Amino acid sequence: MRLRRPNIFYGWYIVLVSLIADGMKHGSFNRGFTVFYIPVEQDLGFTRTMMGLAEGLGRLMGGIQGPVMGYCTDRFGPRVMLAFGGLMSGLGFILLGYTGSFWYFLVIFVGFLSVGFRSGYNNASVAAVNNWFRRRRGFAMSIVSMGNGLGGASAPLVGLLIFAIGWRDACTVLGFVIIGVVIPLSWFMRRSPEDMGQLPDGDPPEAVEANAQSASGRRRMQFGSYDFTAKEAMRTPSYWLLILATGFRNVVHAGASFLMAPMIVWFLEGGGAYGTVLYDSIASVLGKILGSRDSTDILIAAGFVGLFSIINMLFYPMVGWLGDKADRRKLCAVCMISGAVALAALINQSGFLWQLTAFVVFKAFAESANPLNWAIMGDFFGRRSYATLRGWQHLPDQIASMWTAMWMGAIYDHTGSFYWALFPLVVLYIAAAIGYWFLPRPPLPRRLRLQQEREEARQARMERASGAAAPEPAD
Repeated sequence: MRLRRPNIFYGWYIVLVSLIADGMKHGSFNRGFTVFYIPVEQDLGFTRTMMGLAEGLGRLMGGIQGPVMGYCTDRFGPRVMLAFGGLMSGLGFILLGYTGSFWYFLVIFVGFLSVGFRSGYNNASVAAVNNWFRRRRGFAMSIVSMGNGLGGASAPLVGLLIFAIGWRDACTVLGFVIIGVVIPLSWFMRRSPEDMGQLPDGDPPEAVEANAQSASGRRRMQFGSYDFTAKEAMRTPSYWLLILATGFRNVVHAGASFLMAPMIVWFLEGGGAYGTVLYDSIASVLGKILGSRDSTDILIAAGFVGLFSIINMLFYPMVGWLGDKADRRKLCAVCMISGAVALAALINQSGFLWQLTAFVVFKAFAESANPLNWAIMGDFFGRRSYATLRGWQHLPDQIASMWTAMWMGAIYDHTGSFYWALFPLVVLYIAAAIGYWFLPRPPLPRRLRLQQEREEARQARMERASGAAAPEPAD
């Protein structure tokens, strides 16, 4: 196969497709569904424990299917998995609009929405980007993760759609939009640059060879250039320590994202914003449209979810760029400390809007660590079994995080407050920061050490031959 340098590297098209698909996912499910939470709860009479159970079982399903879907992504490629995810999630939203009981809701939420969104989308796109990029892996994954922000920024629009046509019809609209956008986009996905006669990052062959000839280049390429098998990676402590740090982070993410709008409404009930010029102005406008203070607080919460998403979107490329320049592990740790500060800002339930703004800024910075996490896995273990390793990571991760929304909802149902739910989340963020900071690089297995030694010996022979062929300098 002849390798060539393209005018426009096709990997950036992969990034664009992934960005749009992830935007659809987060706008409708990861960030958007929190806006559905209270209308569904009120209309169907569900408790927050019941809603948390649905989220928990959805995460459990994601964990169980993770190894299978990871294998399928490595086996069939990201195109097939993205199309499958778009079909299942779109049908899930359409069917959700016909919910009449908790059991029906549970089947659709777990069997269609969770399966669809956790089998395609980010699982497919991150694996594809990991294959297409090496030097700029962190930046490329961060651009894709801007879809989180783009999707979350649509939360106010989802809220307006719900209040305009009802949550059931809003589900139907979202379902058809997902099917009409995501499935056609999947056609543009490609497994790897080599399949199209290109190299990672769009580098020409001579640039790769020149980088490999330098000592610093060889050190940079030691990790991420050599592909571990799944078994080799799972035998390293680094893989399991990365899973542990990721698990601490995702346990917090599972509850704080699913319950973000209810937490903001609870925080506003502290009353610090009531009576201020800003709150009264917002409430006056929304009150004339909606006619109730409860609805006003829900839409204000949706607005802050949107603000969080916009700020998060701005942080992603900055943090991704920094991650390509600095140690991604240390940067992840700093992001986790930011998350702990964010959640601590809600504990006193003051209701002040400035404090709520601080929460969304610090939380947005914490969430920007997500692509760095997956770039670290690519740096450590390469491209060969990336999706399989990521799939196996989902099993313990989802089993641990499936309970968060449930026990947070149970605490609220029994106390009428999220106060005691916030403390353990802060501690888990701190534990994640410690895990990332001290995360060790994996040692190369014997097979790859021998491969490295052969390459270094070959390179040394080439350098000696080049030196011998050099002309003698003139006197």
